[in-house]
Amino acid sequence: MAGLDALGFRPILPVVFIPAKFVYLVAALCGLYGSVAPFLSSTHSPITFFRVALWIGTALLLLAALLPTKYSNIDLAIRDTYRVVSTPTVLALLGSTATTALLFYGVARFVAFRLGYVHGMFRVAAYHPNAFDRVNQILTKPILLLFLISSVASLLISALITFRLRNRMGSSPRTKSTGNR
Repeated sequence: MAGLDALGFRPILPVVFIPAKFVYLVAALCGLYGSVAPFLSSTHSPITFFRVALWIGTALLLLAALLPTKYSNIDLAIRDTYRVVSTPTVLALLGSTATTALLFYGVARFVAFRLGYVHGMFRVAAYHPNAFDRVNQILTKPILLLFLISSVASLLISALITFRLRNRMGSSPRTKSTGNR
């Protein structure tokens, strides 16, 4: 396990070894599929704010998964403590926040549409599907579900790594017994 620590893979839980960078990579690859799939389809949709924000979140997650953690740190001063946080953790926190927010917005919009709170109209049009369209119909739902799960997991992991470092850096917790309030 010492070899994996040298590569920047730190276990999330001591019992189950799931590297944080692996979760970032899974979320980034699912986001990459979601970002590139509309361009490979025969029906092209316009570039919207939703798609651009998904590209940015995916790029941040991909950078977090590929950057080494050993030599890149960011110095943060949060409240009265001084922390040194690795750059991939901050990038993963920003990217997974963006992608999770966009995914939950999409789910909420879909549920509101199905319940009738948002009205829209479907247009039936004939189109000749290419080979990617046929494969895309099968792959989209499982990949989006995996994207949602891995995006939430990467958000939780990066938040825990970022805010857990407060206890490791030597700052005393504010308790009644130490006299700090």
